[in-house]
Amino acid sequence: MKKFVIAAVAAAALTTTLSAETCATSFSGFYAGLQAGMNTAIGKVKDDEGNTRYKQIFGSQSFIGGLFAGYGMGVGSCAYVGGEVYGNFADNNIKVMDKDTHTLAIKNNTNFGAKVRLGYTVSPQAMIFLGLGAEYSKWTAKYDIIGGVRAAGVDAQYKKTVASFVFAPSVGMEMFMTKNIFVRGEYTYAIGSKVKMEVKDRAGDEGTFKSNVNQHRFTLGLGYKF
Repeated sequence: MKKFVIAAVAAAALTTTLSAETCATSFSGFYAGLQAGMNTAIGKVKDDEGNTRYKQIFGSQSFIGGLFAGYGMGVGSCAYVGGEVYGNFADNNIKVMDKDTHTLAIKNNTNFGAKVRLGYTVSPQAMIFLGLGAEYSKWTAKYDIIGGVRAAGVDAQYKKTVASFVFAPSVGMEMFMTKNIFVRGEYTYAIGSKVKMEVKDRAGDEGTFKSNVNQHRFTLGLGYKF
């Protein structure tokens, strides 16, 4: 009986050790994949034009798709740390203002990012993770004056492109479908892309548009661990 108890305890300890090692190592290594989902851009624009000042909230949804690649390793029994780079392609074409005398649109097509991933393996096949990263993107604002008689020195169109880096935290979960193929779901919040543009209206009054755009992004990914 005593030998049986000792053998059972030893087997349990060995199983726990192997399981912990598997949790720590099953996600370790290089990986790459594809991702796609929906991107929601929500922001506000401030318009100071002549003696008129007002704010407007806007929003837009678009499909987004891209690539990701990275490296990670297990730390201890179940912790995970890694780094990842990614690029996304979207069609954020937001008409902020649409009036009889003028329109204002903001556009963004691509973004590129890098992040540190901190994870916890809940099993050898599943992991939850937090991403802490920065994202680079270009936003183009276009202001069009429509018809009518314009004062001297007033352009029919004003256009400005601004590149910026923003903080982009994320949270998600990965799960292996086979030994090397995994799926993931991830939510990313890209905070505060800004564009400022000086314009003149049809009467020649100078104005300033300031926009601030936040992006809420949910993507599903399919990856391969090498």
